[in-house]
Amino acid sequence: MHQGMVKRLAQGALMTGLCLGASCASGGNANAPAPAENSPVEQVQPEEGRVVEVLEEEVRFEAANTTVFGTLTRPRFADDAAQAVPAVVLVAGSGPTDRNWESPLLPGENGSARLLARALGEQGIAVLRYDKRATGQTAFPGDLRWEDYLAEIAGALGVLSAHEAIDAGRLFVAGHSEGGAHALRALQEEAIAPAGVMLLAAAGRPLSEVIVGQVEAQLQGANIEASRVQAEVANLRRALASIADGQKVRASRVSLYPGVVQLVEALQAEDSLQFSAAILDWSPTQAIAGVKVPLLILNGEKDLQVDPELDARALAGAARSAGVDAELVIAPDADHVLKHQPVAREELNAQHGLLYNQAGRTLDPQVVEAIVDWVQGH
Repeated sequence: MHQGMVKRLAQGALMTGLCLGASCASGGNANAPAPAENSPVEQVQPEEGRVVEVLEEEVRFEAANTTVFGTLTRPRFADDAAQAVPAVVLVAGSGPTDRNWESPLLPGENGSARLLARALGEQGIAVLRYDKRATGQTAFPGDLRWEDYLAEIAGALGVLSAHEAIDAGRLFVAGHSEGGAHALRALQEEAIAPAGVMLLAAAGRPLSEVIVGQVEAQLQGANIEASRVQAEVANLRRALASIADGQKVRASRVSLYPGVVQLVEALQAEDSLQFSAAILDWSPTQAIAGVKVPLLILNGEKDLQVDPELDARALAGAARSAGVDAELVIAPDADHVLKHQPVAREELNAQHGLLYNQAGRTLDPQVVEAIVDWVQGH
């Protein structure tokens, strides 16, 4: 039971923005996709004025002294009309998650971003997804700073605004999980000015609270006695508070469980400490109050990493209180990576996270419908 619990803790950490730094990166350039230009990736039934083909082209751009590599997916229409289309920048979540939302830490090559790009392309919406620093083809610059992630989003928007096939007035940003924090922070810092932002399975609580909640739930699920769980949670809270102040702690004294120790070590690694200190206590619900563009807040009811009530509905409530134009969608059968999950929520556990990118799994249709409807309506 002890080893299994540790494994679940580690898996949980990888799903929610807890895996930070070079130690969690794929090393850049590993498993990089082969370049392709204007390659057809999906054939669609021809119909006058409709999408008949979804094209992919490789792109690159500079962001914070790093060359960022990505893929632009865009539709081609039956009548070959040169109409400009809306476009979405997809911002990946935490850890070594690449442009396709695939990771060397999770089995499978069926990433949701790849699927979402094709699904939106079929509906006449272009998508730019990219390898954030230290993933895929994009190199690791030596340290992680929050402003560098914001620069990546701005750079991706720049690529789209300059593309002749894209409507520069209808550019959107969709941040998934930790990527939602990056998108919201970019708005807060006025680093970007898109037509709208989608927060997909994004936390509404500070990251420190999400971490504590996950660790506590997994310890309780492993049948650890209540007094031990309380002690672990108290130690973890103190450690996270220190890291948020930019101070390192002795990780081995924080917890009896290796999974928690490894989590703390990753958060305070030399290449991650500055980023961790900036994001741990940052409040998404406070940041959302100043948003001036429309928002789509979307979460799956079967998301085990981000809570529909504590996160998605909290974000929507904060937006509503501040008079922000925000739409809330809770997809009943969607999981954290926006795929359809037929298993009942009460039967789900951390092991299901290992199946996120399993071959044959598909996006939840309500997720795709909500995103398409929202983009087409703005």
